[in-house]
Amino acid sequence: MGPFRSRSAVSPANPWGRRARASAPALVRLACCAVLLSVVAPLSGRGAAAAPAPADRWFYPGEGPAVAVIAPDGTVGGMRAATNGWILLKADEAGAAAVAQAPGVAELVAEPGDGTVFAARTDGRDEAALSRTLRSLPGVRWAHPDLVVWPEPTALPADPFAADQWHLENLGQRGWTTDADIDAERAWAIAAGGGMVAIIDEGVDLLHADLDVVAGYDYADDDADPSPGDGPHGTAAAGLAAAIGGNGVGITGVAQQAQVYGIRLLGGSTSLRNIRLSFIEAVDAGADVLSNSWGFNNGCDSYETYAGIDDGVQYAETVGRGGRGAVVVISAGNGDCDNSGDGLLAQPLVVGVAASDGNDHREGYSSYGTGVDITAPSGGVLSTDLTGSPGYGSWASDPDYADFSGTSASAPVVAGALLVMFSANPELTAAEARAALCLTADKIDLEEGAYDERGWSARYGCGRVNVGAATALVQNSPPGAPTLLGPLAPAYEDRVVLSFAPPVDPDGDRLRCEVLLWTDDPAAAEARPATDGALDLTGELAAGDARSWTARCADGWVMGPEAEPLTLTVASTAVPEDSGAAGDGAADGADDSEDDGVTDADRDGSADADGDKAEGGCGGSGAALLWALGLAAPLRRGQRALSRRPPSHCPPR
Repeated sequence: MGPFRSRSAVSPANPWGRRARASAPALVRLACCAVLLSVVAPLSGRGAAAAPAPADRWFYPGEGPAVAVIAPDGTVGGMRAATNGWILLKADEAGAAAVAQAPGVAELVAEPGDGTVFAARTDGRDEAALSRTLRSLPGVRWAHPDLVVWPEPTALPADPFAADQWHLENLGQRGWTTDADIDAERAWAIAAGGGMVAIIDEGVDLLHADLDVVAGYDYADDDADPSPGDGPHGTAAAGLAAAIGGNGVGITGVAQQAQVYGIRLLGGSTSLRNIRLSFIEAVDAGADVLSNSWGFNNGCDSYETYAGIDDGVQYAETVGRGGRGAVVVISAGNGDCDNSGDGLLAQPLVVGVAASDGNDHREGYSSYGTGVDITAPSGGVLSTDLTGSPGYGSWASDPDYADFSGTSASAPVVAGALLVMFSANPELTAAEARAALCLTADKIDLEEGAYDERGWSARYGCGRVNVGAATALVQNSPPGAPTLLGPLAPAYEDRVVLSFAPPVDPDGDRLRCEVLLWTDDPAAAEARPATDGALDLTGELAAGDARSWTARCADGWVMGPEAEPLTLTVASTAVPEDSGAAGDGAADGADDSEDDGVTDADRDGSADADGDKAEGGCGGSGAALLWALGLAAPLRRGQRALSRRPPSHCPPR
């Protein structure tokens, strides 16, 4: 269901004004990831995975079968790391006693917390190998080296006015309240924000040194030059969304590495056709977000959702970003009045943005009502201005920058936030992005906000945008390729088991893995589920049969690459038990030993430590998933059918 509070008329028959929008799988994926981030869920349950090479410098980073390797250069998964002679582990009382008596453990120290986490000092043995041994002991949940890492601080870009941009990082500038901001630095630690934002406005300064602008069309003058003339509005909006960060010039946008696609729509009268065309053009040009700091009725008169505009919004949703959807963002208006009758804001796929100040209170001009989905800072936020003397003024004697206000300023802040989210997870759909914005928004001004029992406020919608939390929620790096383990020699018809080690997911997501099996043509491969790291083909293949196979794993968002394929041939005679042949042993993953730390229980089942079946995707317990979906429940919206037509012009907000 859709991510935002309804803009339709509330009635006894439809008390929440809902309308279905996002698909169920989309919300399941997003809700699941909310659970993972909230409770720091472990990797999937232990399975049949054995170690990749090198044999002695690998360990289990969690409770599941995924393994991590300490590379010769001292990195783990590309992260600088080092061992320090200690191992961290989680164990019950009996397990801790066993660890204390284990060869190689010189000292066992209880760590603060619930009493089940311990630090084991080694006697000089390799921490990775010893951690595998300790992990295999009864009563031990997990064990891994206590790696030394080098966290690096993140900060505002080295742009001279960035520290004055309180909406990005509020340290009390101008007397505002500390932390009344969008938490941009947290987001930038994950993704700087790339892609493209379409600024559909009165034009954007094509030559501004702090903007990477691509020229779109001028619908006001019907030509190919969208330069703004003497109107600074679009240039200011562009800077808030996507001013270049880290270039040593001026300010930074929320999305530091994004392009701006400038479309001139405002500048007199226009038409619904031109509005629709501007949306279509922006999508076809590759815009990920369409930012609109304009509207028809700051006075909050009522008018319909026109089908022409609706079609443009639908086009963005269905065609944008390769079918994943581009998000249309629209300012909520500066009329200090109820915008529930605004037909443009009533379109259920748009994001209507209200304005808050540096104390996390509503700006006095910001309109309110069911047209508000979310809120962003405004009321004097520093942005780009027209190059030279014309424009809104200057900042620190620089005429190319000035303060910008109104919901016209808050809308591009949200547009930039969406670009950062899409950079953190290119697979994210528009519906999922809208849901994430709402799920992670900060509930500000609780007394005056009057949030209902489902978390929506007529003043602030879901709350003030928190791009740091939203980006953390949706971030994703795809998993790598599995490591195929065997059989590496001919398999025997009494036991044909294909085994592989799932990769370590960069984000710690649960993985859903499968084996691809074919005879001659890889394009005709059959995909077989194998989340536990093994596929038993015993009884399906006879002596003389030959098959090629590979494996791949997916997280909740995207399928990772395939491993280099292997080919097996089934033999008719089993290897004698004392022969030492490698064929069946590779498939079995070897017996339980100090060397691999995988127990029979690990191989036989795919349940995690809580007894949940590790079936892939984002997973998680039913209760946790219902909890997350409960957060999303109030986010469905409907569509209002209203009567009055708009004026024939579009004044900036």
